Amino acid sequence: MRKLASTSRRLSPASLDLMRARLFVIIPLICCAQAIAQSGAAAETRLSATSLYQSQISAIAFQAVVPEFAKHREHLKGGSVKVTFRLDREGSVKGLKVVSTNSNPWVQETATRMIRAAKFPPIPKNVIAEQGHDWVDVEAKWSFRM
Repeated sequence: MRKLASTSRRLSPASLDLMRARLFVIIPLICCAQAIAQSGAAAETRLSATSLYQSQISAIAFQAVVPEFAKHREHLKGGSVKVTFRLDREGSVKGLKVVSTNSNPWVQETATRMIRAAKFPPIPKNVIAEQGHDWVDVEAKWSFRM
């Protein structure tokens, strides 16, 4: 009988932190993808222009906020933060506010700062036509468990 040699590799704390940070980003992306996939009644159903634009805006907000949270996980002791804002015709953020939170002030400040710094695209003409006005309301929520 031949023995198989087993090799184990120790991971440094930095490697583990990087893996955790990646999971912190990947797991919510999977959840978002599942939610989007399950939200349609049928695969053939086309999303409205507004829904597509709001999905794009949500992805940009996610990409703006989550990496900053991942860099400073020591501030994420559990909780959540929910923000709302309006985008004008040019994609500028108006009326950004925290509407629900059970998190610390750092999380609230970081979420609002990163949303304000994000570059959102102008609202497409077909979205304006579909809605009958030239603004879009957006709601975003991030939850943390450590």
